[in-house]
Amino acid sequence: MATLVAPAAAWAQQASTVSGNATISSGAFTGSAGVMSVNEAAGLNNAQSNQAAIVAAPVGAADIGVAQSTAANARVPSANAGIEAGAFSNVSGVVMVNQTAGAANLQRNSVVIGAGATGVESVSDSVLSAASPKQGRVDATAMAQGERAVHIGNDVLKNASGIAQINQTAGAGNTTANSFVLRPPAGTFF
Repeated sequence: MATLVAPAAAWAQQASTVSGNATISSGAFTGSAGVMSVNEAAGLNNAQSNQAAIVAAPVGAADIGVAQSTAANARVPSANAGIEAGAFSNVSGVVMVNQTAGAANLQRNSVVIGAGATGVESVSDSVLSAASPKQGRVDATAMAQGERAVHIGNDVLKNASGIAQINQTAGAGNTTANSFVLRPPAGTFF
């Protein structure tokens, strides 16, 4: 006895519709101290990373790394990301914020502070400006239409001290990165 199986009909995946609003409220984190790491995403298949490494020994090395990738099949008719007035004011320390609304966005903040960096060489500004971040891969068939906006309100980071890194994106297939590296001269201790 033979059984006949007919293949089922196949259709291409429809692009989903993604709209998003990401908001950090007025006064958020005001007066905080230490390491503040915020990842806020509204939408589909966004990848975010905040990393910090501190080495205070006379020997040793600080190193961090991340590999990110994302994919999305989406339409983004509207996306808004905002940090409202007064957020992160009077903070002290390391502030790392990734905020996105939309689809298939990659964001990264990294801070490395290390004493004990032997064999370190100076790099000229022209060499630094020719370098580009290798953030990862974005496979986005996401289509951005309509309004996409980011905003930072008045007095955000007012009276802040330390290191502040903010990535904001709205839409589809954006890649952003902030990196801070401090390696004081040999013999310098914190």
